[in-house]
Amino acid sequence: MKFWQMEVTMVEFIFDFMYMSTFILVGTLARRYIKFFQRFLIPNNLIGGFIALIFSTQVLGWIDLPNERLTAYIYHLLALTFIALGLRQQKSNWGRGPLSKSFAGLSIICLQAIIGLVVAFILMYTIKPDLFLGVGLLLPLGFAMGPGLAASMGGSWEQYGFTGGSTVGVTFAAIGFIYAYFAGIAIIRWGIRTKKSNTIRSTEHITKEMQTGIYKAQDHPIAGRLPMSTEAIEPMAFHLGLIGFVYMLTYGFISLVTIPLANANLHDFVDIFWSFHFVFGLIIAIIVRKLLDLSGRSYIIDKGLMTRGMGVFLDYLIVGAIAAISLKVVGQYWEALLIMSLIAGPATFGTLYWICWRAFDDFHFERFVEMFGEFTGTTNSGLILLRVLDSEFETPVAEDAVYGSGISLFMGLPLLFSLGIPMQFFNNSVKGYVITLGIIVAYWLIISIIWKATGLISWKRYE
Repeated sequence: MKFWQMEVTMVEFIFDFMYMSTFILVGTLARRYIKFFQRFLIPNNLIGGFIALIFSTQVLGWIDLPNERLTAYIYHLLALTFIALGLRQQKSNWGRGPLSKSFAGLSIICLQAIIGLVVAFILMYTIKPDLFLGVGLLLPLGFAMGPGLAASMGGSWEQYGFTGGSTVGVTFAAIGFIYAYFAGIAIIRWGIRTKKSNTIRSTEHITKEMQTGIYKAQDHPIAGRLPMSTEAIEPMAFHLGLIGFVYMLTYGFISLVTIPLANANLHDFVDIFWSFHFVFGLIIAIIVRKLLDLSGRSYIIDKGLMTRGMGVFLDYLIVGAIAAISLKVVGQYWEALLIMSLIAGPATFGTLYWICWRAFDDFHFERFVEMFGEFTGTTNSGLILLRVLDSEFETPVAEDAVYGSGISLFMGLPLLFSLGIPMQFFNNSVKGYVITLGIIVAYWLIISIIWKATGLISWKRYE
Protein backbone atom coordinates (compact mmCIF):
# COMPACT_ATOMS: atom_id res chain seq x y z
CA MET A 1 0.00 0.00 0.00
CA LYS A 2 1.43 3.40 -1.04
CA PHE A 3 0.32 5.74 1.74
CA TRP A 4 1.84 8.80 0.07
CA GLN A 5 -0.66 8.36 -2.80
CA MET A 6 -3.73 7.36 -0.78
CA GLU A 7 -6.71 9.67 -1.21
CA VAL A 8 -9.03 10.49 1.70
CA THR A 9 -12.15 12.61 1.38
CA MET A 10 -12.62 15.66 3.59
CA VAL A 11 -15.66 14.07 5.26
CA GLU A 12 -13.65 10.93 6.08
CA PHE A 13 -10.75 12.97 7.45
CA ILE A 14 -12.95 15.16 9.66
CA PHE A 15 -14.88 12.22 11.10
CA ASP A 16 -11.64 10.27 11.69
CA PHE A 17 -10.23 13.28 13.52
CA MET A 18 -13.35 13.58 15.66
CA TYR A 19 -13.32 9.89 16.53
CA MET A 20 -9.62 9.81 17.42
CA SER A 21 -9.98 13.00 19.48
CA THR A 22 -12.90 11.49 21.35
CA PHE A 23 -10.94 8.37 22.20
CA ILE A 24 -8.06 10.50 23.52
CA LEU A 25 -10.59 12.06 25.91
CA VAL A 26 -12.02 8.65 26.80
CA GLY A 27 -8.50 7.40 27.53
CA THR A 28 -7.90 10.43 29.76
CA LEU A 29 -11.08 9.75 31.75
CA ALA A 30 -10.23 6.06 32.06
CA ARG A 31 -6.76 6.87 33.43
CA ARG A 32 -8.31 9.41 35.81
CA TYR A 33 -10.78 7.02 37.43
CA ILE A 34 -9.60 3.42 36.90
CA LYS A 35 -7.03 2.27 39.47
CA PHE A 36 -5.62 -0.47 37.23
CA PHE A 37 -4.41 2.06 34.66
CA GLN A 38 -3.05 4.30 37.42
CA ARG A 39 -1.10 1.47 39.03
CA PHE A 40 0.81 0.72 35.83
CA LEU A 41 0.90 4.35 34.57
CA ILE A 42 -0.66 3.32 31.24
CA PRO A 43 -0.65 6.42 28.95
CA ASN A 44 -3.99 7.89 27.90
CA ASN A 45 -3.20 7.47 24.20
CA LEU A 46 -2.63 3.73 24.65
CA ILE A 47 -5.87 3.33 26.60
CA GLY A 48 -7.79 5.38 24.04
CA GLY A 49 -6.27 3.36 21.20
CA PHE A 50 -7.41 0.01 22.59
CA ILE A 51 -10.91 1.37 23.29
CA ALA A 52 -11.00 2.70 19.71
CA LEU A 53 -9.94 -0.75 18.48
CA ILE A 54 -12.92 -2.34 20.24
CA PHE A 55 -15.50 0.08 18.86
CA SER A 56 -14.04 0.55 15.38
CA THR A 57 -14.21 -1.39 12.13
CA GLN A 58 -11.75 -4.05 13.29
CA VAL A 59 -13.94 -5.45 16.14
CA LEU A 60 -17.50 -4.24 16.86
CA GLY A 61 -17.76 -2.03 13.78
CA TRP A 62 -19.81 0.64 15.55
CA ILE A 63 -17.74 3.46 14.04
CA ASP A 64 -16.02 3.74 10.69
CA LEU A 65 -12.26 3.72 11.33
CA PRO A 66 -10.75 1.38 8.71
CA ASN A 67 -7.12 0.44 9.22
CA GLU A 68 -6.20 1.57 5.68
CA ARG A 69 -6.95 5.21 6.52
CA LEU A 70 -5.55 4.94 10.03
CA THR A 71 -2.27 3.56 8.71
CA ALA A 72 -2.05 6.43 6.22
CA TYR A 73 -2.44 8.90 9.10
CA ILE A 74 0.30 7.03 11.00
CA TYR A 75 2.56 7.39 7.95
CA HIS A 76 2.22 11.19 7.90
CA LEU A 77 2.19 11.67 11.68
CA LEU A 78 5.49 9.79 11.85
CA ALA A 79 7.13 12.33 9.54
CA LEU A 80 5.63 15.29 11.44
CA THR A 81 6.92 13.87 14.73
CA PHE A 82 10.48 13.55 13.40
CA ILE A 83 10.36 17.02 11.84
CA ALA A 84 9.35 18.55 15.17
CA LEU A 85 12.18 16.62 16.82
CA GLY A 86 14.68 18.04 14.34
CA LEU A 87 13.49 21.61 14.80
CA ARG A 88 13.32 21.69 18.60
CA GLN A 89 16.94 21.06 19.63
CA GLN A 90 19.59 23.76 19.46
CA LYS A 91 22.58 21.48 20.04
CA SER A 92 23.54 17.91 20.79
CA ASN A 93 25.68 16.45 23.56
CA TRP A 94 28.26 14.00 22.24
CA GLY A 95 29.69 12.84 25.57
CA ARG A 96 30.02 9.31 26.93
CA GLY A 97 26.40 8.98 28.04
CA PRO A 98 24.66 9.69 24.70
CA LEU A 99 27.23 7.71 22.71
CA SER A 100 26.96 4.67 24.96
CA LYS A 101 23.18 5.00 24.80
CA SER A 102 23.31 4.97 20.99
CA PHE A 103 25.57 1.91 20.86
CA ALA A 104 23.31 0.13 23.37
CA GLY A 105 20.22 0.94 21.33
CA LEU A 106 21.72 -0.28 18.07
CA SER A 107 22.81 -3.50 19.80
CA ILE A 108 19.26 -4.15 20.98
CA ILE A 109 17.84 -3.48 17.50
CA CYS A 110 20.32 -5.98 16.04
CA LEU A 111 19.44 -8.53 18.74
CA GLN A 112 15.71 -8.19 18.09
CA ALA A 113 16.19 -8.40 14.32
CA ILE A 114 18.26 -11.58 14.65
CA ILE A 115 15.64 -13.13 16.96
CA GLY A 116 12.88 -12.20 14.52
CA LEU A 117 14.63 -13.60 11.45
CA VAL A 118 15.82 -16.82 13.14
CA VAL A 119 12.33 -17.56 14.48
CA ALA A 120 10.85 -16.77 11.04
CA PHE A 121 13.26 -19.21 9.38
CA ILE A 122 12.41 -21.94 11.90
CA LEU A 123 8.66 -21.45 11.43
CA MET A 124 8.95 -21.41 7.64
CA TYR A 125 10.88 -24.70 7.59
CA THR A 126 8.55 -26.38 10.09
CA ILE A 127 4.90 -25.44 10.65
CA LYS A 128 4.47 -22.29 8.47
CA PRO A 129 5.95 -22.97 5.01
CA ASP A 130 4.04 -20.04 3.50
CA LEU A 131 5.21 -17.52 6.13
CA PHE A 132 6.37 -14.16 4.82
CA LEU A 133 9.88 -13.98 6.30
CA GLY A 134 9.74 -10.19 6.55
CA VAL A 135 7.54 -10.60 9.62
CA GLY A 136 10.75 -11.19 11.57
CA LEU A 137 12.16 -7.81 10.53
CA LEU A 138 9.08 -6.03 11.89
CA LEU A 139 9.93 -7.19 15.41
CA PRO A 140 12.70 -4.60 15.98
CA LEU A 141 10.74 -1.95 14.08
CA GLY A 142 7.68 -2.41 16.30
CA PHE A 143 9.53 -2.95 19.58
CA ALA A 144 12.43 -0.51 19.29
CA MET A 145 11.19 2.11 16.83
CA GLY A 146 7.48 2.45 17.51
CA PRO A 147 4.22 1.98 15.64
CA GLY A 148 4.75 4.67 13.01
CA LEU A 149 7.85 3.21 11.42
CA ALA A 150 6.64 -0.38 11.82
CA ALA A 151 3.38 0.45 10.05
CA SER A 152 5.12 2.42 7.31
CA MET A 153 7.68 -0.29 6.54
CA GLY A 154 5.22 -3.16 6.87
CA GLY A 155 2.80 -1.37 4.57
CA SER A 156 5.47 -0.80 1.93
CA TRP A 157 6.16 -4.55 1.91
CA GLU A 158 2.54 -5.48 1.17
CA GLN A 159 3.21 -5.12 -2.56
CA TYR A 160 5.61 -8.07 -2.23
CA GLY A 161 2.94 -10.34 -0.81
CA PHE A 162 3.05 -9.43 2.88
CA THR A 163 -0.69 -9.52 3.59
CA GLY A 164 -1.52 -7.08 6.39
CA GLY A 165 2.10 -5.97 6.78
CA SER A 166 1.22 -2.61 8.32
CA THR A 167 -1.10 -4.28 10.81
CA VAL A 168 1.58 -6.77 11.84
CA GLY A 169 3.93 -3.84 12.43
CA VAL A 170 1.55 -1.99 14.75
CA THR A 171 0.70 -5.27 16.52
CA PHE A 172 4.35 -5.76 17.40
CA ALA A 173 4.38 -2.16 18.64
CA ALA A 174 1.29 -2.80 20.78
CA ILE A 175 2.90 -5.89 22.34
CA GLY A 176 6.01 -3.82 22.95
CA PHE A 177 3.97 -1.20 24.81
CA ILE A 178 2.55 -3.94 27.05
CA TYR A 179 6.12 -4.97 27.89
CA ALA A 180 7.16 -1.35 28.41
CA TYR A 181 4.49 -0.40 30.90
CA PHE A 182 3.44 -3.60 32.68
CA ALA A 183 6.92 -5.13 32.89
CA GLY A 184 8.47 -1.67 33.24
CA ILE A 185 6.50 -0.77 36.37
CA ALA A 186 7.18 -4.24 37.82
CA ILE A 187 10.91 -3.69 37.19
CA ILE A 188 10.77 -0.30 38.92
CA ARG A 189 9.07 -1.77 41.99
CA TRP A 190 11.63 -4.59 42.07
CA GLY A 191 14.51 -2.12 41.77
CA ILE A 192 13.20 0.04 44.60
CA ARG A 193 12.60 -2.99 46.82
CA THR A 194 16.12 -4.35 46.21
CA LYS A 195 17.74 -0.90 46.68
CA LYS A 196 19.02 -0.70 43.09
CA SER A 197 17.61 2.76 42.47
CA ASN A 198 19.93 5.71 43.10
CA THR A 199 17.16 8.29 43.21
CA ILE A 200 14.27 6.97 45.31
CA ARG A 201 13.86 4.36 48.01
CA SER A 202 10.09 4.01 48.11
CA THR A 203 7.15 3.83 45.70
CA GLU A 204 5.58 6.65 47.73
CA HIS A 205 7.49 8.88 45.31
CA ILE A 206 4.77 8.09 42.74
CA THR A 207 2.38 10.98 43.37
CA LYS A 208 -1.39 11.02 42.92
CA GLU A 209 -0.97 13.42 39.99
CA MET A 210 1.36 10.97 38.26
CA GLN A 211 -1.15 8.16 38.74
CA THR A 212 -4.26 10.01 37.55
CA GLY A 213 -2.41 11.99 34.89
CA ILE A 214 -4.11 15.25 35.92
CA TYR A 215 -2.68 18.14 37.95
CA LYS A 216 -5.25 19.66 40.30
CA ALA A 217 -2.95 22.26 41.80
CA GLN A 218 -2.69 25.68 40.17
CA ASP A 219 1.09 25.61 39.77
CA HIS A 220 0.97 23.58 36.57
CA PRO A 221 4.20 22.77 34.73
CA ILE A 222 5.11 25.27 32.01
CA ALA A 223 4.30 23.97 28.52
CA GLY A 224 6.30 26.57 26.62
CA ARG A 225 7.09 30.25 26.20
CA LEU A 226 5.89 32.76 23.65
CA PRO A 227 8.69 33.84 21.28
CA MET A 228 6.44 36.30 19.43
CA SER A 229 3.56 38.65 20.12
CA THR A 230 0.14 36.99 20.15
CA GLU A 231 -1.41 40.10 18.60
CA ALA A 232 0.63 39.35 15.49
CA ILE A 233 0.26 35.56 15.41
CA GLU A 234 -0.46 32.71 17.79
CA PRO A 235 3.02 31.25 18.51
CA MET A 236 1.71 27.68 18.45
CA ALA A 237 0.27 28.32 14.98
CA PHE A 238 3.68 29.59 13.85
CA HIS A 239 5.40 26.46 15.16
CA LEU A 240 2.88 24.20 13.43
CA GLY A 241 3.30 26.29 10.29
CA LEU A 242 7.06 25.78 10.42
CA ILE A 243 6.59 22.02 10.79
CA GLY A 244 4.20 22.05 7.80
CA PHE A 245 6.67 24.11 5.76
CA VAL A 246 9.47 21.61 6.39
CA TYR A 247 7.12 18.76 5.45
CA MET A 248 6.37 20.59 2.20
CA LEU A 249 10.11 20.85 1.53
CA THR A 250 10.42 17.13 2.29
CA TYR A 251 7.61 16.27 -0.10
CA GLY A 252 9.12 18.46 -2.80
CA PHE A 253 12.60 17.01 -2.33
CA ILE A 254 11.44 13.39 -2.56
CA SER A 255 9.22 14.19 -5.56
CA LEU A 256 12.15 15.75 -7.45
CA VAL A 257 14.58 12.97 -6.57
CA THR A 258 12.18 10.22 -7.60
CA ILE A 259 11.25 11.72 -11.01
CA PRO A 260 14.36 10.37 -12.81
CA LEU A 261 14.03 7.06 -10.94
CA ALA A 262 10.44 6.69 -12.12
CA ASN A 263 11.42 7.64 -15.68
CA ALA A 264 14.09 4.92 -15.56
CA ASN A 265 11.41 2.44 -14.43
CA LEU A 266 13.17 1.99 -11.05
CA HIS A 267 9.93 1.97 -9.10
CA ASP A 268 11.37 -0.05 -6.24
CA PHE A 269 13.82 2.75 -5.48
CA VAL A 270 10.96 5.27 -5.65
CA ASP A 271 9.17 3.27 -2.98
CA ILE A 272 12.32 3.23 -0.82
CA PHE A 273 12.51 7.03 -0.84
CA TRP A 274 8.85 7.44 0.07
CA SER A 275 9.07 4.76 2.77
CA PHE A 276 11.91 6.66 4.45
CA HIS A 277 10.23 10.05 4.13
CA PHE A 278 10.55 10.62 7.89
CA VAL A 279 14.37 10.36 7.64
CA PHE A 280 14.50 13.03 4.93
CA GLY A 281 12.05 15.12 6.95
CA LEU A 282 14.34 14.91 9.98
CA ILE A 283 17.44 15.81 7.95
CA ILE A 284 15.74 18.82 6.32
CA ALA A 285 14.41 19.92 9.73
CA ILE A 286 17.92 19.78 11.19
CA ILE A 287 19.27 21.81 8.24
CA VAL A 288 16.54 24.45 8.70
CA ARG A 289 17.27 24.59 12.43
CA LYS A 290 21.01 24.91 11.78
CA LEU A 291 20.45 27.77 9.31
CA LEU A 292 18.36 29.56 11.93
CA ASP A 293 21.11 28.97 14.52
CA LEU A 294 23.83 30.31 12.22
CA SER A 295 21.76 33.38 11.30
CA GLY A 296 20.96 34.09 14.94
CA ARG A 297 17.23 33.66 14.31
CA SER A 298 16.61 30.44 16.21
CA TYR A 299 14.97 32.46 19.00
CA ILE A 300 11.74 32.24 17.01
CA ILE A 301 11.50 28.55 17.98
CA ASP A 302 10.54 27.67 21.53
CA LYS A 303 11.64 24.20 22.60
CA GLY A 304 8.60 23.77 24.85
CA LEU A 305 6.04 24.62 22.14
CA MET A 306 7.83 22.44 19.59
CA THR A 307 7.82 19.59 22.11
CA ARG A 308 4.08 20.07 22.64
CA GLY A 309 3.51 19.84 18.90
CA MET A 310 5.59 16.68 18.74
CA GLY A 311 3.58 15.27 21.64
CA VAL A 312 0.28 15.96 19.88
CA PHE A 313 1.41 14.12 16.75
CA LEU A 314 2.64 11.21 18.86
CA ASP A 315 -0.63 10.93 20.82
CA TYR A 316 -2.74 10.75 17.66
CA LEU A 317 -0.20 8.41 16.07
CA ILE A 318 -0.45 5.90 18.93
CA VAL A 319 -4.25 6.03 19.09
CA GLY A 320 -4.40 5.43 15.34
CA ALA A 321 -1.78 2.68 15.46
CA ILE A 322 -3.55 0.65 18.14
CA ALA A 323 -6.97 1.18 16.54
CA ALA A 324 -5.57 -0.04 13.20
CA ILE A 325 -4.82 -3.54 14.51
CA SER A 326 -6.75 -6.18 12.54
CA LEU A 327 -7.65 -9.27 14.55
CA LYS A 328 -7.97 -11.20 11.28
CA VAL A 329 -4.37 -10.42 10.34
CA VAL A 330 -3.18 -11.10 13.89
CA GLY A 331 -4.83 -14.53 13.67
CA GLN A 332 -2.95 -15.21 10.46
CA TYR A 333 0.45 -14.54 12.07
CA TRP A 334 -0.27 -15.38 15.70
CA GLU A 335 2.42 -18.08 16.01
CA ALA A 336 5.16 -15.73 14.80
CA LEU A 337 3.90 -12.80 16.86
CA LEU A 338 3.67 -14.88 20.03
CA ILE A 339 6.98 -16.74 19.81
CA MET A 340 9.02 -13.73 18.69
CA SER A 341 7.55 -11.50 21.40
CA LEU A 342 8.00 -14.07 24.16
CA ILE A 343 11.69 -14.40 23.25
CA ALA A 344 12.43 -10.75 22.46
CA GLY A 345 11.06 -9.32 25.73
CA PRO A 346 13.28 -11.31 28.13
CA ALA A 347 16.24 -11.06 25.72
CA THR A 348 15.92 -7.26 25.68
CA PHE A 349 15.66 -7.23 29.49
CA GLY A 350 18.74 -9.44 30.01
CA THR A 351 20.94 -7.71 27.43
CA LEU A 352 20.15 -4.20 28.66
CA TYR A 353 20.68 -5.26 32.27
CA TRP A 354 24.14 -6.55 31.35
CA ILE A 355 24.98 -3.43 29.33
CA CYS A 356 23.83 -0.75 31.75
CA TRP A 357 26.27 -1.76 34.49
CA ARG A 358 29.18 -1.87 32.02
CA ALA A 359 28.61 0.99 29.59
CA PHE A 360 27.75 3.69 32.14
CA ASP A 361 29.45 4.74 35.35
CA ASP A 362 26.40 6.26 37.06
CA PHE A 363 22.64 5.80 37.50
CA HIS A 364 22.76 2.25 36.17
CA PHE A 365 19.25 1.23 37.21
CA GLU A 366 17.67 4.48 36.01
CA ARG A 367 19.31 4.06 32.60
CA PHE A 368 18.22 0.44 32.48
CA VAL A 369 14.58 1.34 33.17
CA GLU A 370 14.58 4.15 30.58
CA MET A 371 16.13 1.98 27.86
CA PHE A 372 13.87 -0.98 28.58
CA GLY A 373 10.84 1.29 28.17
CA GLU A 374 12.27 2.85 25.02
CA PHE A 375 13.35 -0.34 23.25
CA THR A 376 10.08 -2.10 23.86
CA GLY A 377 8.02 1.04 23.21
CA THR A 378 9.16 4.53 22.22
CA THR A 379 11.40 7.25 23.63
CA ASN A 380 8.26 8.68 25.20
CA SER A 381 7.47 5.46 27.11
CA GLY A 382 11.08 5.29 28.29
CA LEU A 383 10.88 8.84 29.65
CA ILE A 384 7.53 8.12 31.31
CA LEU A 385 9.08 5.21 33.22
CA LEU A 386 12.14 7.30 34.06
CA ARG A 387 9.93 10.04 35.49
CA VAL A 388 8.79 7.60 38.18
CA LEU A 389 12.40 7.42 39.39
CA ASP A 390 13.51 10.94 38.44
CA SER A 391 10.42 13.14 38.50
CA GLU A 392 12.23 16.40 37.65
CA PHE A 393 14.78 14.83 35.29
CA GLU A 394 17.58 16.03 37.56
CA THR A 395 19.90 13.18 36.52
CA PRO A 396 21.60 13.20 33.08
CA VAL A 397 19.66 10.08 32.05
CA ALA A 398 16.82 11.87 30.20
CA GLU A 399 19.15 14.17 28.28
CA ASP A 400 21.43 11.27 27.36
CA ALA A 401 18.39 9.28 26.21
CA VAL A 402 17.16 12.01 23.85
CA TYR A 403 20.57 12.86 22.41
CA GLY A 404 21.54 9.19 22.19
CA SER A 405 18.39 8.44 20.20
CA GLY A 406 19.32 11.13 17.70
CA ILE A 407 22.86 9.79 17.33
CA SER A 408 21.69 6.19 16.93
CA LEU A 409 19.19 7.23 14.25
CA PHE A 410 22.01 8.38 11.98
CA MET A 411 24.43 5.62 12.98
CA GLY A 412 21.68 3.10 12.33
CA LEU A 413 20.65 4.32 8.86
CA PRO A 414 22.66 1.56 7.11
CA LEU A 415 20.97 -0.99 9.37
CA LEU A 416 17.55 0.50 8.66
CA PHE A 417 18.07 0.42 4.90
CA SER A 418 19.35 -3.17 5.08
CA LEU A 419 15.95 -4.33 6.34
CA GLY A 420 14.49 -3.68 2.89
CA ILE A 421 17.16 -5.59 0.97
CA PRO A 422 15.19 -8.87 0.61
CA MET A 423 12.27 -7.07 -1.03
CA GLN A 424 14.06 -4.40 -3.01
CA PHE A 425 16.91 -6.47 -4.47
CA PHE A 426 15.94 -10.15 -4.15
CA ASN A 427 12.17 -10.04 -4.80
CA ASN A 428 11.42 -11.52 -1.37
CA SER A 429 13.59 -14.61 -1.86
CA VAL A 430 15.09 -16.61 1.02
CA LYS A 431 18.56 -15.67 -0.23
CA GLY A 432 17.80 -12.00 0.40
CA TYR A 433 16.87 -12.71 4.03
CA VAL A 434 20.02 -14.76 4.58
CA ILE A 435 22.11 -11.87 3.25
CA THR A 436 20.22 -9.41 5.46
CA LEU A 437 20.80 -11.62 8.49
CA GLY A 438 24.52 -11.68 7.66
CA ILE A 439 24.61 -7.88 7.31
CA ILE A 440 22.88 -7.42 10.68
CA VAL A 441 25.30 -9.80 12.42
CA ALA A 442 28.29 -8.07 10.78
CA TYR A 443 26.95 -4.62 11.70
CA TRP A 444 26.48 -5.69 15.33
CA LEU A 445 29.99 -7.08 15.42
CA ILE A 446 31.48 -3.88 13.95
CA ILE A 447 29.71 -1.50 16.34
CA SER A 448 30.61 -3.77 19.27
CA ILE A 449 34.29 -3.62 18.32
CA ILE A 450 34.14 0.17 17.96
CA TRP A 451 32.23 0.44 21.23
CA LYS A 452 34.89 -1.55 23.08
CA ALA A 453 37.83 0.13 21.29
CA THR A 454 36.63 3.60 22.29
CA GLY A 455 36.53 2.56 25.94
CA LEU A 456 32.82 3.35 26.22
CA ILE A 457 32.04 -0.14 27.52
CA SER A 458 33.99 -2.42 29.82
CA TRP A 459 33.76 -6.09 30.68
CA LYS A 460 34.03 -5.02 34.29
CA ARG A 461 30.77 -4.33 36.10
CA TYR A 462 30.48 -0.85 37.63
CA GLU A 463 28.94 -0.60 41.08
